[in-house]
Amino acid sequence: MKIQLSRKFFVSTVSVIALSFCLPALAAVGPPIAGDDSATITQTSETGSTASQDQPGQYSNAAYIDQSYGTSDIATQQQNRDSFSTPNYDFSAYGDQSITQTSNTAAQASQTDNSTNATQTINQTSNSYSTAAQTINAPAAWTEYNVQSATQNGNNGGSIAQTIGLSNSPTSVASNNTQTAAQTGQINSTITEGIDGDNASGNSQTATETVGSANVINQTNLSSGLDNIQTASIVYGDSNMIGQTQTGGGLTNTQTASISYGNDNTVTQNQGGGALNSESATVYAGSFNTIDQYQGIGGGNNIELASVQYSSSGLIVQRQDNSSSSGQEYASQNSNTGANQIGQSQGNSGNYASVTQTGGTGNLAIQNQGGTYFSAVGNTLSPSHN
Repeated sequence: MKIQLSRKFFVSTVSVIALSFCLPALAAVGPPIAGDDSATITQTSETGSTASQDQPGQYSNAAYIDQSYGTSDIATQQQNRDSFSTPNYDFSAYGDQSITQTSNTAAQASQTDNSTNATQTINQTSNSYSTAAQTINAPAAWTEYNVQSATQNGNNGGSIAQTIGLSNSPTSVASNNTQTAAQTGQINSTITEGIDGDNASGNSQTATETVGSANVINQTNLSSGLDNIQTASIVYGDSNMIGQTQTGGGLTNTQTASISYGNDNTVTQNQGGGALNSESATVYAGSFNTIDQYQGIGGGNNIELASVQYSSSGLIVQRQDNSSSSGQEYASQNSNTGANQIGQSQGNSGNYASVTQTGGTGNLAIQNQGGTYFSAVGNTLSPSHN
C-alpha cells in the first residue's frame, strides 16, 4: 500500500489502511485557489482493506484511490464537513474525486461532496457484486456544474448510484449538472441516477447497458425546471428495464430511450404535466419488447414518439392525461411476423395521434381521445377508464 500527500509527506506500511487529512477551511472566495490539497492511496493484492480520504478545505481538493487484485476492499472519499445547518453550512468547489478498482470482488466505492463545479469518477473493471455510489449535496440551497461519471465492466450483480441536489432547503436548485453511467457485459446489475431540487434546469443524465441481461436503469429528475435531458440505451441484452421519470412538469424537458437487439425488454417514460416536453423510445430487432409512455396532468404541446422496428409481439402504450391539450402522439411498428399492439389515449382538446403499422399479421391499433386510456399489463394492451 502507498499513501501520498502533496504536503511532501510519504508513508509506506501494510498496517495503514485509512487516511484522514484535514486543514482549516480557506476563507477566500472566487475562482479556484492554486496549490490546494492532493491525496493518493494505492492498495494492491489485499483482502478486506479500507481506504478513506477526508478533505474539508473549500477549494480545488483532489483525492485519488486505486485498489487492484483484492477482495471486499472499501474506498471512501469525502469533501464536505457533514453540516447542512445554516448559516454554518459546509460548502466546497472545484473538487476532484477519483476511485479505480480492478479485479476486486465485492468492492465498494463511495464519494460524497457538498459542492459546485465538482468532479466525481469511479471505474470498476473485472469485479463482481461491487457497488459505486456518488453523492453531491446542496447545503447552500444550490449546486451546479457538477459532473458524476461511473463505469463498470464485467461486474455481475453490480450497482451504480448517482445523486445530485439533496438539501434541507425546500427551494434548493440543482442546475447544469451531468451524470453519466455505463455497464458492459453484466447480469443482474443496476444503474440509478437522481437529480433533486426545485426549478432546476439544464441537467443531463445518461445511462448505457451493453451486452447484458436482467439489468435495470432508473433515471429520476424531481425538478420543475426546463431543458433537463434523460438518455438511456440498451444494446444486445434480454430482460432489461429502462425507467425514466421527470415529475415536476416544467418546460422543454426530454426523455430518450433505445433498445437494440434484445428480447423481453421494457421502457417506461413518465413526465408530469408541463409544456413542450418530449418522450422518445425506439426498439430495433427483438421480440416481446414494451414501450410505455405517459405525460401527466395539465400538460400542453407535449409530444410522445415510439418506434418498434423489425420486431414481433411488441407493445406500444402512449398516454397523455385527459386534462392535457394540443398534445401529439406518434407510434410506428414494422414487422415481418406481426402480433404487435399499439394503444394511444389523449384528452379531447386539440390533440393529434398517429399510428403506422407495416407488415406481419394480427397487429392491433387502438386510439382514444377522451374517456379511456391504456396501460401495459405484461406484454398485453389493457384499456381502463380515465
